[in-house]
Amino acid sequence: MLVLARLIKTLNAVQFRLEHLEEENGISRRRVRELEYELEECKREVVRERTRWQEETAELSGVIQAATLGRTLGKKSSKGKGKAKESVSECITLDIHTIDFQ
Repeated sequence: MLVLARLIKTLNAVQFRLEHLEEENGISRRRVRELEYELEECKREVVRERTRWQEETAELSGVIQAATLGRTLGKKSSKGKGKAKESVSECITLDIHTIDFQ
């Protein structure tokens, strides 16, 4: 009889602990879903920001190239071949610095 009482008490303790663990598991699963949702939101934000940055970079690159081309054309018409080669070299250097190395 004593053994049976101890066995029932142990089973009740195990059942209580199991219920507690199941509750913790449910909370943890819900938190994982929340974190996965936040991660997806962050990924979308990264895509938006990367696209915005690439558009701004492309726009700025176009402005720099247009300004450089304007200066190069202006220098070519008023200076000798040596200066024109130097201007083209400057254009190439600017183009290399505007390349996106992702």
